[in-house]
Amino acid sequence: MRAAAPTALALLALACTPSPCDPAPAPPPSRPAAAEAPPPPLCARRAVGAAPTPLDATHAGSGVALAELGGRTLAFVADEDDAALHTVDIDARAALARTPLAGRPAQVIVLGDGRVVASLRDRALLEVLEPVGPAAPLERRCLVPVASEPVGLAMTPDRATLLVASRWGHALTSLATADLRRTGELPLARDPSAVVASSDGRRAFVSHAVGGRISVVTLGEGGAPTGARELSTDGVERRAPRSTSKLAKPFPRSSSGPSRKVPFDFEDGTPFLMRRPTVNVDRRGSQGFALARASSGAVFAPIALVDPGPATGGGGYGSALVHTVIEHIAVVDAMGERADVPPVSAHLGLRGCRLPRAAAIEPGDEVLLVARLGHDEVIAYDARAQLPGKPPRPGSVRDRELFRARVGAGPTAIAVDGARRRAVVFSRFDGALTILPAARDPGPTAIGAVGKELAGELPVIALPRASRLDEQRAEGQRLFHAAGGRRVAFDGRACASCHPDGRDDALTWSTPEGPRQTPMLMGRLDGTAPYGWEGGKKDLESHFARTMSRLAGTGLGAKERDAIFAYLRGMDPPAEAAVLTAEERAALVAAPAGAAEAAAAEPAAAAAGARAALAARGEEVFHASEAGCSSCHVGDELTTDGARHDVRSATRFETERSFETPSLRFVGRSAPYYHDGRYPTLLALVEGVDGSMGHTAHLSAGDRRALVAYLESL
Repeated sequence: MRAAAPTALALLALACTPSPCDPAPAPPPSRPAAAEAPPPPLCARRAVGAAPTPLDATHAGSGVALAELGGRTLAFVADEDDAALHTVDIDARAALARTPLAGRPAQVIVLGDGRVVASLRDRALLEVLEPVGPAAPLERRCLVPVASEPVGLAMTPDRATLLVASRWGHALTSLATADLRRTGELPLARDPSAVVASSDGRRAFVSHAVGGRISVVTLGEGGAPTGARELSTDGVERRAPRSTSKLAKPFPRSSSGPSRKVPFDFEDGTPFLMRRPTVNVDRRGSQGFALARASSGAVFAPIALVDPGPATGGGGYGSALVHTVIEHIAVVDAMGERADVPPVSAHLGLRGCRLPRAAAIEPGDEVLLVARLGHDEVIAYDARAQLPGKPPRPGSVRDRELFRARVGAGPTAIAVDGARRRAVVFSRFDGALTILPAARDPGPTAIGAVGKELAGELPVIALPRASRLDEQRAEGQRLFHAAGGRRVAFDGRACASCHPDGRDDALTWSTPEGPRQTPMLMGRLDGTAPYGWEGGKKDLESHFARTMSRLAGTGLGAKERDAIFAYLRGMDPPAEAAVLTAEERAALVAAPAGAAEAAAAEPAAAAAGARAALAARGEEVFHASEAGCSSCHVGDELTTDGARHDVRSATRFETERSFETPSLRFVGRSAPYYHDGRYPTLLALVEGVDGSMGHTAHLSAGDRRALVAYLESL
């Protein structure tokens, strides 16, 4: 049986070799103390000569970081699919060098002294590198252990503190940029993604990929996070009530407006705002992958607003009359007091971004750029407006949209060169950069007459990849994120709309059978049959077909379906702690710098040991016959017994009373719990299911906590 995973700090401390971790031995008595200078810190800058000057005024990381060196504008591109960092001359439009990394980079940032930091999301590490020449690969300076799956990077305005948001490890870590020593770490809600520091350096804003929240983190001495509070990004949609009359055939828009009897305009596959009294519908915030801070201090958060449907059944997941996902931009004020998500209409959001993955602001003209994954576009908004994208009156959705730009497949990163009013966009699926204007007036690149799309060809730079996804997985990656069409869902949803990065959206959807929580896909496709909460499908193929039918999509072919399966099967969970080679251990920054740091590290190491011991006790409880947990969750991976059970969980809205045993793989990262998401935490579930699903009432409070610790370690 798999033991509880130790924290990165505990494992890496044990892995350290004497050379980087132990103090240097005292010099021989015969040698004068001043005979040689002490060696530079492991992570320090070493190159002689000019260093790259970072160009990002907000000190935020991205998949692309711009810097100036020797009169050149360089882009450092974090290419996750190639496990490399590319150096590109933007002015010459030429790729200069490729630097292989120790893992797959999510973001990159240029420190104040020119060193470059990449977050390696698959290895719980940061890699610190240094340019030694514009056209040469970067040289590694050190590796830094952080919480599992580091993704978001940002610096405080004084460039003294580096902030790291770790998604799988749900934490915000602070490090001193001088030597990359850890100064603090704070647990956060699940799936923290992007991070940006406030203009005064007193707060950090952290978006969450799921859960409909933005964390406002207080930064204390040395930029260390000391506490957090959450702002909701949930919103309200003003929706016209459904027509009670028979739906008419699609009716084209006219200058006199639509007929009152026609509730939908299918000219472009989107409904219009009907001229009837509206009702308010609560929507849940989701897809919180991006943040951008304006010069005013306000933080813009592109999001999707989701209507999962009523708890009484129908609507939501499979409704053919409701657009379940609309798009908006939440705005957090400079003090982090509130997130403004005003009432919106479906007409507002349908031309926005269902899968926002990156955002940046050009400071001069205050143009907000949002990468539209799944549509292969970037949208430019007027950031001077309080709420870009929100029309002052119904029907004027484009009033604050400046223009749109077509880019390569899979745009996941944006960086802005404010001095030249241009932006660089990285399209991950194509492995290419696109250069586009980032000004209110795009100049020679005229805006087309239709859709505000930039006319003419934009400069594109292809990256010289040494590795890439195989053809089938690459096709599956594109299909999984394809949004806007009707092949997957009638309303343009993509697979990634409900399963971001192959995981879950933390939502409970209304279905004809009753409320159903979105399951995680990563690591759960194989060995977990039958499929669905009711266990109604014996194989993935039939379950996939049922999903397409439920979403009223036009469907995908067998080869396309298998490509999506191959893409999902290729997903590996992020490492809890890196398994290091001898060379990597020599480059590891894991030892405290002095007595004070050592004293501060001791409680963390003690807590890690206590957590491991608690999880070990929880494993004993789980497999004890008195608890009965392992009678249904069987095998080394604790997946499923393949049977349906009536655990008395059905509500009066359910059509089914029995449910299939779900997999427990990564259960600690998939809150909420139960088929209808009724339990927000694992502890609430353990305390609430006695007698219906196992037996927990006889357990002490300590054993219940131990059981939860074990489940969280899976």
